[in-house]
Amino acid sequence: MTINLNMSNEDYHALPSISSSAVKTVSINGLARWKYGQRKSSTAFDMGTAAHALALEPEADLVRRGPETRRGNAWKEAYEEAQSAGALLLTAGDYDQAMGIADSVKAHREASKLLSGKPVIEASIFAHDPSVGLDLRCRPDAWRKDIGCVVDLKTTISASPEEFAKSAMRFGYHIQEAFYRRVMALAGEPIDRFIFIAVEKEPPFVTAVYELDSNARAEADAAVDDALAQIASAQTSGIYPTGCEDGVTVLALPSWGFRFNRQL
Repeated sequence: MTINLNMSNEDYHALPSISSSAVKTVSINGLARWKYGQRKSSTAFDMGTAAHALALEPEADLVRRGPETRRGNAWKEAYEEAQSAGALLLTAGDYDQAMGIADSVKAHREASKLLSGKPVIEASIFAHDPSVGLDLRCRPDAWRKDIGCVVDLKTTISASPEEFAKSAMRFGYHIQEAFYRRVMALAGEPIDRFIFIAVEKEPPFVTAVYELDSNARAEADAAVDDALAQIASAQTSGIYPTGCEDGVTVLALPSWGFRFNRQL
């Protein structure tokens, strides 16, 4: 059981221990997509990283505002300078958008309150789960040790309760919460609350703060149990099923697409 406050994001993600992303992928998409899938970067991924940095660590100078486009020597020179400083370079437009997201979070009464009080940002927490024999890890966005609370920042298309609930289910945010709670309890740092700050990616960058209800938490605990059991079994057997049959499967098309044969 270890807590590292200084580990880089790159070093953390290079470790073989089981993460929240692994558990969510297994639960939602299956073992093969976790085992053989690849972690890819993208402009959208950079935007999310930038929004987190600007909202959670504004004083750290982790994000730089670059030229208008990624073309030409101006971008190349600015990129090299940012890389040498360990910072992320964004185009001017993307930087302004990420700053708008961060400013909206800071302006939200409850979100601002949660992020005050010097939270621990992106601590790397490690524990062993004896029930499945696996080493686990998690990296909370913000950890308020003083009030036993983890705060997780999510950029989203819509921060409305109805739409964010759909996103939470689709992307397994409830599973992430359950997994973080488990790892932190095993590490001797149990938490009382897990709170999501949802902020929209586009102006006016609407922000909302949510906690999951008891039904979601019970479902998530069961999902984590199942995913970890699958991972432990697969690591023993060396078999990571794809979820598709090896042979030929007779496929039925969805009836809503039929225009002529409607007796289905």
